[in-house]
Amino acid sequence: MRPRFSFRYAVAPLFGFSFFIVLPQPATALNFFALFSGEPSRAETAPAAPTHIQTATRPKPANVARRDASKPARASVEREARPAPDSSPGLPLFGVVSIADQQISIYNHNGLVTRSPVSTGMAGHGTPRGIFTIIGRERYHESNIYSGAPMPFMQRITWSGIAMHVGVVPGHPASHGCVRLPADFAAKLWGMTRIGERIVISPDDVWPTAFSSSSLPEPKMYLARETGAQTPVYGPTESGDEDAHVARLNPRQYAERLKAKAAADALSAARALKEAASAERAAQEEVAVAARELAAVEAAQTTAQMKAEAADEAYLAATAKAHALQEEASLSPETLTEETPRRRGFAVAIEAAAKARTNAASDKVTFATAMIDAREKVQAARAALVSKEAKLSEALGRLSQATETAAATAKADAESRKRLAPLSVLVSRKDRKVYVRQGLSPLFDAPIAVTDPDRPLGSHLFIATAANDDGSGLQWSALTMPGQFESATEALERIEMAPEIRARIGERLWTGGSIIVSDLPPSNETGADGTDLTVKLR
Repeated sequence: MRPRFSFRYAVAPLFGFSFFIVLPQPATALNFFALFSGEPSRAETAPAAPTHIQTATRPKPANVARRDASKPARASVEREARPAPDSSPGLPLFGVVSIADQQISIYNHNGLVTRSPVSTGMAGHGTPRGIFTIIGRERYHESNIYSGAPMPFMQRITWSGIAMHVGVVPGHPASHGCVRLPADFAAKLWGMTRIGERIVISPDDVWPTAFSSSSLPEPKMYLARETGAQTPVYGPTESGDEDAHVARLNPRQYAERLKAKAAADALSAARALKEAASAERAAQEEVAVAARELAAVEAAQTTAQMKAEAADEAYLAATAKAHALQEEASLSPETLTEETPRRRGFAVAIEAAAKARTNAASDKVTFATAMIDAREKVQAARAALVSKEAKLSEALGRLSQATETAAATAKADAESRKRLAPLSVLVSRKDRKVYVRQGLSPLFDAPIAVTDPDRPLGSHLFIATAANDDGSGLQWSALTMPGQFESATEALERIEMAPEIRARIGERLWTGGSIIVSDLPPSNETGADGTDLTVKLR
C-alpha cells in the first residue's frame, strides 16, 4: 500500500513578496515513532482500541488483521469479561498477548480491564511464545540494538531484547520481536502495571477463568503479637485456644511488619555505625597525637642524655686537669713559694681548673636531673600511647561489630522488601522439580513427583488474584496455553509435592503470586537475580 499524505496550505508575505507554502499535517505519535522505530515501517492507520466491553461472553478482538483463513476458527467460549469500574483497576494485573489476533488483553480479579491492538514480530523475527514476567521498566528507553531508537514506556519481559513499548501498530506483525503498543495505550499501561506481573504471549487468544483446587498451596497466617521469627499458623482457632483472640496476619501483612522493623533496625544500625566510625576516627587521632608526643619526649630524652654525658665528660676532664695541676704543685713546692710570673700563672690555672670542675659538677647534676625528668616523661607518654591504643582497639571492635550489624540489618531490610514482591513458582515435569523465586531472586528448589510422568501436562498459569472474603485464603484465576493437553485441574492433581515444601511456599504466598505447571523446564531467560521463572513454548 502506498502511504497517503495530507497537506494544508498557507500564504506567507516576506520582503514584499508572497510565498505559497505547502505544510504537512501535524505528525501523530504513531508517525513520530515510525521514524525512530529502528524496524521496517508500515505506514498504515492503526485501529482504535475499544474502551470497554459490554457483554459477559467472549469479547470480539479488536479490528485488526486476523489469522490465516486456512486455520480453523476456535469455538466461541463463554467467559467473564467485565471491565474494571474505574481507571485504577485492582491489582494484581496480568496480560495476554494474542499473536493471531494481534491484541493484548489486561485482566485482574474482576475480569477484563482493558484491551488494545498490538504489533508482534514479523516473519524471521517472531515474538517468543510463553509465560513471562515484567522484569524491568523504563519510561524512556533507547534501543541498544537499533541505533538508539526511542522506545518510550518500555516494559521488559526478557533480557534478550523482548519488551512492550510504544511503536507503529499497522494491524499485522511488523516488529523485530517486541510487542509494539499504541502510544496512548502504552502510557496508560505504564501507569497500571508493576514489576513482577505476568505477561502471557500465546499463538491464539487465551483467557483466565476462576479456579479453585485443594491441590493449590494455601497461604499461612502469622500471629500479630510480635514481629520476629514465628511459626506460621493456619486454619480457624479453637474457642479455648489461648491465641484465639490474637489477630492473624497474612503473608503480605507480615512482610510489611518485617519491613517496618527491618527499616527501623537498619536506621538504628546505620546511626550506630556512624557513631562507631566517628569514635574510631577520634581514637585514631588520639593515638596519632600520643605517638607524636612520645616521639617528642623521646627526642628530648635523647638530647638530655647527650647533654648529661657531655657534662659528665667535662666534669671528668676538669677534675683530671685540677688533679694534674695539684700533682705538679706538690712536685715543685719552690715554684709556689717564690713570687714569680710562673707562680702567678700556675695559681690562675689551678683556680680556673677548680672553677671548671665546680661548673662541670653543677652541669652534671643539672643534666642528670633533666635526663631523669625526660625518662619519666617518656614512660608517661608510652603509657598514654598504650592507653590510647587500647581505646582504639575497643573502637575498632565496636566499629567491626557495628559494620556487621549494619550489614545484617541491610540484608534483613532487603529480604523484607523481597517478601513484599509476588511469589513465583514453576513446577517442571521435565526436571521433576519445583522452583520458587520472589522479588526476581531465587529462594529454593526441591524435587517433586509426577503421576504418569511420561504423559504431557501442558502449560498452565495459576494467579492468586484476590483474597477471599474473610482474608484467610486466596482466589485464583487459571489460564491454559493452547494445545491438546491436560486441563488445569488434572495437571495439578498429578503433581505430588512434600507437605513441607507446600508449607514453605505458603509462608510467602499472597495476591500476585503465580504458579506455572508445565512440561517444560525454566527457559533460558531464567538466570540469577533480576530474572523470573518463565517458560517458552516451542
